[in-house]
Amino acid sequence: MFMMTKEVTDKKHPVLNILFVLSILLAFSFSFFNYYYLENFDYYVEQSCDPTEEECEYRDCVNKTDLCLPNKLSYYKAYYVKAIDFTKCSDNSCKNECDANLILCKPVE
Repeated sequence: MFMMTKEVTDKKHPVLNILFVLSILLAFSFSFFNYYYLENFDYYVEQSCDPTEEECEYRDCVNKTDLCLPNKLSYYKAYYVKAIDFTKCSDNSCKNECDANLILCKPVE
């Protein structure tokens, strides 16, 4: 069998350690810039919907309350709204802004 000497096993690799730390810092910096500074992510938004006037999604909030979100909407429309546009919404549903096409609201399919 091949036996390693103590000199070989005790050798430190400072270059690898520096590369490891730099790669962690690079990943953290990129994520911080992308998500915090640029706000490059989407919010999932639900707004109330009248099924007699438009096409709506339905979930049973009366019998199966574990399926409901805190907004308790049985009939709803779901959208994705960019985080940077979400600050322009007057309420959490962004209903007025989506209906008036003031911001980009992508329907969930």
